[in-house]
Amino acid sequence: MQQLNLKNKSRFINNFLSPIGKLTENTVIKVREKEFNTLSSSSDGTLIVNCSIEQDNQVDETIFLNIPDINKLIKVLSCISDEDITLKFNNNNIEYKSGSVGFKYHLLEDGIIDPPSVDINKIKKIDFPFRFTVNDNCINQLVKGSTFTTDTNKIYFSTEEGKVLGTLTDHQRHNVDSYTQEIASEYKGDDLEAPLALSFETIRIISSIRFDSLKVNINPTLNVFLFQIDTDNTKITVVSSGYVG
Repeated sequence: MQQLNLKNKSRFINNFLSPIGKLTENTVIKVREKEFNTLSSSSDGTLIVNCSIEQDNQVDETIFLNIPDINKLIKVLSCISDEDITLKFNNNNIEYKSGSVGFKYHLLEDGIIDPPSVDINKIKKIDFPFRFTVNDNCINQLVKGSTFTTDTNKIYFSTEEGKVLGTLTDHQRHNVDSYTQEIASEYKGDDLEAPLALSFETIRIISSIRFDSLKVNINPTLNVFLFQIDTDNTKITVVSSGYVG
């Protein structure tokens, strides 16, 4: 019998399943003896999310969970009141039973879900000369600001007087409302020569994760953003291509 052990179910949902669920409907979760790992990307390949979480599973070998609907899995796991649970893997489904509740969630066959055609380790080796750190309150404030700037889905990163600023607006359109916020009081690297634009959807995905510190790494030349979260037993990497122009 192969068993998947979820210690702290809420953390598994919030810091593992939810970020992926905001990006794509389905995914392949790789289960090893000591971890869950998944790599997903947006349909156009401009946004990539890699999540891993440490868990002590009882598996004979690496197994692949071909999840057809991530948010549906989140909903059924949320029906369970216990925080430490064990799921049984049955080739084409995962099953849970307790004294008061149970479910069977069917999986897709291997090969139906196309894996992202990216090498996350290769991306991590890119030189990111511009770096800074933010906390979750900063990200949450940006999300609040976005409720005002409803005419745009862009955020521009810029430097001013040794600080990093984030501005929600659209420089390619006229008469668009804007919201500007200090993101970091210091940074490493040279000043940004021009504002760098990014889809605000990336920030929304990050805002669903509970963390204390978020490392932001930017390569202005390649226009690539790398966000890293390392909290408790979870590691999350979000890679996004910036807008051109």
